[in-house]
Amino acid sequence: MGNEDKQKSIFWFVTGNIRVLMACRMIWSLSTSMVYPFFSLYILALGGTSTEIGIINSLGLLAGMVLYPVGGYVADRAGRVKLIGYSTILYTLTHLFFVFATNWQVIALGQFFSQFLLFYTPAMNALESDSLPPSVRGKGFALMMAIPGTLRIIAPYVGGLIINVYGGGDEGLVQAVRLCWGIAAITGFLISYLRIKYLKETVTSDETLTIKSFISSIIPSYKSIIESIRWMDRSLKALVVVEIVSAFFVAMSAPFWVVYSNQIYGLSAYEWGQIMLLSGLVGIIMAYPMGTLVDKIGPRKMILFGMGAAPIVTFAFRYATGFIGVTIILCSITIINNMLMPGFSTIIANMIPKERRGRLYSLLGERGVMISFGNFWGGGFLLFPAAALGSYIGGVIYSISVDALWIIMPIAFLITSILAYIFIKEPETAHL
Repeated sequence: MGNEDKQKSIFWFVTGNIRVLMACRMIWSLSTSMVYPFFSLYILALGGTSTEIGIINSLGLLAGMVLYPVGGYVADRAGRVKLIGYSTILYTLTHLFFVFATNWQVIALGQFFSQFLLFYTPAMNALESDSLPPSVRGKGFALMMAIPGTLRIIAPYVGGLIINVYGGGDEGLVQAVRLCWGIAAITGFLISYLRIKYLKETVTSDETLTIKSFISSIIPSYKSIIESIRWMDRSLKALVVVEIVSAFFVAMSAPFWVVYSNQIYGLSAYEWGQIMLLSGLVGIIMAYPMGTLVDKIGPRKMILFGMGAAPIVTFAFRYATGFIGVTIILCSITIINNMLMPGFSTIIANMIPKERRGRLYSLLGERGVMISFGNFWGGGFLLFPAAALGSYIGGVIYSISVDALWIIMPIAFLITSILAYIFIKEPETAHL
């Protein structure tokens, strides 16, 4: 098949690294998504409170920022693939904390070490951007989210079903979640093998990744932070400000959507799993059309549409009252994320040249702003402190007033949408 024929295929760009990364996410999504929607409930079942939920998520975010600059620096200097593959093994081992947890303190340790060892994320984000042609980045990033979602959507439903099989309640939830974490650990080792064997390097380097070279990169990587910030133009710096403010408020509420739905609206873990299934279906259906729109009208417009709708939808959550209402709200948030994720991912990739992506992604992430109704995901070194503080404050606020978070969130999104409109601009030329 010639190049022109490939161009006629809708998914002509899903080859090589993109295919491998997508397959790995599909496999791992099936297992991890069975447990992550119930993470906050797992903490409560093992004796934690809303304050501890905030502390645990905050602790994980602070741990995550420690080695992020090192991962990005090494990815640019010594390559992406070995760092991704071997670090995935270390990350997978931390799943055992969650399998054998007997109290919330063990979960806190597991969250700390698991996020600490996710320093390979900037390398994986850079590899993904390197492997997508600029003309299809909107569709590409959307598909990277949607296709793995075909398995991810069923996983929370299966997780809720397993909890029901074990009898429901705290005891049933604990037994079911431990089983699912064990499955996730086994899956993680398989993913490690696939990444090491089949991913192909996208940058050339004279340096070789070793434990010694990784350790020797720690000090230079932190020194490079200032240089990278100085390199950013005005629009990229503005985008970082929008991300930091959004990260603070998204992390504040992220762990408590399920808790609020359970405690205030009376939804069970099984019903929450059903809602995750329905919102996931919406995400799959809308992902490709939204990604196509990003390529057609530009990422900035999609970002503004999504951020403009966010205040309305987050404010409405307080008035959802029941299964149908919560389903409508979360499906609406999924559509907003379908606008934001490919929009931000595309504009960030377009702004940053290949040789700088590892370092810059380690600072600001690759996905931009997303509204999470589980754990706070993604981000970079500059976002982690704000997200960690937000997670801690969110736990304290929820313990004082269960409604306050969904009054604060809409106001925050209104402010960030105005900032995005004023300051974020598209680059004149997209980097390869």
